[in-house]
Amino acid sequence: MDAKAAIPARKVPMEILVLGFCRTGTASMRAALSVLGYGGAHHIGRVMQNPGEIAAWNAAIDSKFQPTGRYNHPNWDQLLGEFRVVADVPGILFAEELIQAYPDARVILTTRDPDRWWKSMHTTLLVMLDLKHTRLARWLNPHGLGRFVPFARRNLEILLGPLDTIDEVTAKMRYVQYNDNIQQLVPPGRLLEYKMGQGWESLCVFLDKEVPRVEFPHKNDTKMILEGSERQVWGIYRRAVVKSLALTALLMAVVFAIYKRGM
Repeated sequence: MDAKAAIPARKVPMEILVLGFCRTGTASMRAALSVLGYGGAHHIGRVMQNPGEIAAWNAAIDSKFQPTGRYNHPNWDQLLGEFRVVADVPGILFAEELIQAYPDARVILTTRDPDRWWKSMHTTLLVMLDLKHTRLARWLNPHGLGRFVPFARRNLEILLGPLDTIDEVTAKMRYVQYNDNIQQLVPPGRLLEYKMGQGWESLCVFLDKEVPRVEFPHKNDTKMILEGSERQVWGIYRRAVVKSLALTALLMAVVFAIYKRGM
C-alpha cells in the first residue's frame, strides 16, 4: 500500500488558529466561534477526555523540543484532521508550524493584561497541576489522570519553565515574549488580537460574519477542567471504594466457607 494513501485525509478545512496563551479567554473564544459556525475545536480539554492522544502529541513534542532530537514535522492532518479550530495547548506549542501548515487559516491571538494573567495562572492551573495534590488520583487512575497531569505540566513547562520553581517575573516575561512572537509570525491582515470584553464586532468583522443576536459567551476554561478533573477524581475514588468493598466481601465469603468446611 502507498504510504501516502495510509494517511487519513483532512475531513474538514482548518479555518481558525486560536493561538492565545492559556488563561486568556480561549474557552470563551471557542464558544463564540461555535456560535459563528466554527464548531469543533481541538484543545487541552479534548486531550483530557481522550488520553490516547497523548502519545502522538508527546512524540511531536519530543521531536521539536528534545535537545538531541531530530525534528520530524508531524502530519498535522493526521492529528487534527477532524477539527476546524485549534486552540490552547498542546497546539500552541507548534504555533509557527501550524501557521505555515495552514496558510488559509485565520489567526486569533487572545491576550490579557500580564498582571491579571499571572494572577489567574497562579491561582488556577498551577494549583491544579501540582503533583502533590493529584498523587492519589493519578495512582488510582494511571491511564487517565496519571497520563494527563504530567502531559499538561510538560506543556506549560515548555512555555514557562519548571513549574516547581516558577516565579512571577519570569512567567510574565515569557508570556509577553510569546505574544510578541505570534505577532511577528502572522501578517497583520491574517491576525486578530482580541481581548475579552471587546464583544462581537471586531471578531465578526475579521471573520466576515454578521453579529449574532446573543451575548458574547463567557466561559471559564480552567473551571471546566477543574470540574471535569474533580468528577474524574471522585469517580476514581468511588470505584476504588466499591472495588475495596467487593474484595472485602469476597474475602469474608471465602473465610466463612473455609470456616464452615472445618466445622
